Amino acid sequence: MPNESFRYSKQISDQGRERSVEVRRERAALKERLKAGEISPADVLNDEGNVAAKIRLFAFLKSCPGVGSAGARTLLRALGLSETKTIRSLGPVQKARILTMLEMVAGGARVDRVAEIIMSER
Repeated sequence: MPNESFRYSKQISDQGRERSVEVRRERAALKERLKAGEISPADVLNDEGNVAAKIRLFAFLKSCPGVGSAGARTLLRALGLSETKTIRSLGPVQKARILTMLEMVAGGARVDRVAEIIMSER
């Protein structure tokens, strides 16, 4: 027979669900601001809050101006990083490499060319 003391009340479950929805909306709004150019990729990567920390790297790169889905996969492959890695799990060197790469893309370089440069540095 399961231990009844570990069951959550409906109220606690509802509060958790509401908080989850709120956090997902905050992350979506942050990605939209990034896509619109209202916030820089550096600001998102260096954000100490919990909102940006759980954004997956693929979603972050895809939201960056000039990258897109295919470009995000190409850049992640070049960096040797998983699509499911979160911003929180990045080290300082990885963040610096991503920012350098995004600066190149913002400067007009094609994503595939940036990936070639990154792979040649490995």
